[in-house]
Amino acid sequence: MEMLLLGGIVRLPNGSLDFEAGHTLWWTTRWLLRVNRMLLVRRIQPLSEELFQFAIHDLQLPVTEELLYFLRSMASYMAMGHILACIWFITSEVALWRYGVSWLSTPGMLPFRTETSMATDISEAHRALSEAAPTFTLDSVSLAREYLRSLLFSLECISTLFYGDIISMNPMELIAEIVITFWSIYIYGALVGAQGEWIDSQARQEAAFEQNLGELQRFLNENDVPKGLKRQVKAYYARMWRRHQGKPEFASVASVSKALYEDVVFATQHDFAAQVRVFRALDENFLRGLLVCLDYVVCSEGEEIATKGDMDRSMYFIAQGRILVRMDSGESMRERSEFFGEFALLYGISRLETCMALSVAELYRLDHEPYERLLQDFPGYRRRNKQSWTAPAPQNHSMLRANNYAGKRKNTATTIIGSAPILARRACVRNLDAVTTQNIENEVPHTFVYKSTMEMMAQLQTMHPEEAKQLILKVRAGSRKRLSRDIAQDQDDDDDGMD
Repeated sequence: MEMLLLGGIVRLPNGSLDFEAGHTLWWTTRWLLRVNRMLLVRRIQPLSEELFQFAIHDLQLPVTEELLYFLRSMASYMAMGHILACIWFITSEVALWRYGVSWLSTPGMLPFRTETSMATDISEAHRALSEAAPTFTLDSVSLAREYLRSLLFSLECISTLFYGDIISMNPMELIAEIVITFWSIYIYGALVGAQGEWIDSQARQEAAFEQNLGELQRFLNENDVPKGLKRQVKAYYARMWRRHQGKPEFASVASVSKALYEDVVFATQHDFAAQVRVFRALDENFLRGLLVCLDYVVCSEGEEIATKGDMDRSMYFIAQGRILVRMDSGESMRERSEFFGEFALLYGISRLETCMALSVAELYRLDHEPYERLLQDFPGYRRRNKQSWTAPAPQNHSMLRANNYAGKRKNTATTIIGSAPILARRACVRNLDAVTTQNIENEVPHTFVYKSTMEMMAQLQTMHPEEAKQLILKVRAGSRKRLSRDIAQDQDDDDDGMD
């Protein structure tokens, strides 16, 4: 039908409108021929849903879904305002030629005062506009001004801020104004509701989080908690808010099916799982279930994560940060992709070490209860994990020997040997330094005696926690003694060769 517009003499019949054909504008005819496109409005919502999903999940744009829905609501109501403006203008134009009077021709509504009609006195200004009204024609006003004044009327109706600067001047405009007013009431209510939902989605979680934080702050003040602990608590909550806005991790998908939930967790934490060496040997099905069992934990600098002697059956995997593991025999450093606390989880013994965060650390905690539920579905991994998690494969066997000869040696044998003072008094052992101490502690899990003992313990079906603890302490002490003796002997041989 739009092809008919190419003919300059083709126009819609205008006899029923009672005004001359020469005044029929080309854009009016084209608009009438395109009314059928209004039927495509019903496709906007499903198409916008697909567009939002593509923008958020495929393009990964830094916008929230609530903001996109709010912008869509604003766009839809602006479109409704445009439609109301068009209806109001078309009705007023038809009424102008039918009744001879309309807001389009009323002074002060559409036609503004010209320079010649301006006066300092208000009465003179009104008189000048009244005298100019009989000679007024729509051709003297630009189409843009006509549309903007009509749009202003529709927006005033929608926002309920009707100032009366544009009113109906004939019965046809009066009926149109009543219809537009009722329609605007619906639009205004829906707009306020959409904005309220958006504000609620943004502020509800924050308000609940601040309320919980305020109650916690009041509890800390009433019980005279030290300032250091208060700072740690505030740092923890600040970190949790920046990461998940105070919500538990994956809370938004907690109500989906188990398989879908595991898919989401696996896809989200796949990069972290690929960094942990002990996870690489796990079957994908078991790894999916294991990642679901992990709880996100954030620790501030200087915070003690675990204390020696605690009966806390949990294991920690390091995602970010550095952890100092302090034992009676010495200290060791754990960094990203490493773990600690495996004996407490696997054998139920009390903590053998005190672990402290040297920086802000992000950890994933594996508790005993969900781990046991997972092992009911994968019973074969009980023995495999006991063996692989307690005696992991070394990253670099030559690292210990290379570091043993670096730097100036200091007399720290008692710190190195710990509970073996007799061995520490030997001359060949007294030359070991603190760097060698840490290297020995890191090398203990890779000794033959230690690995054989861990393999034997993994084969046992049941073992009393106290017996397991004593056996672990003895095998670690024996492995340290052997490593210290071998390293000290190598140093003596090297010194004799230099002489």
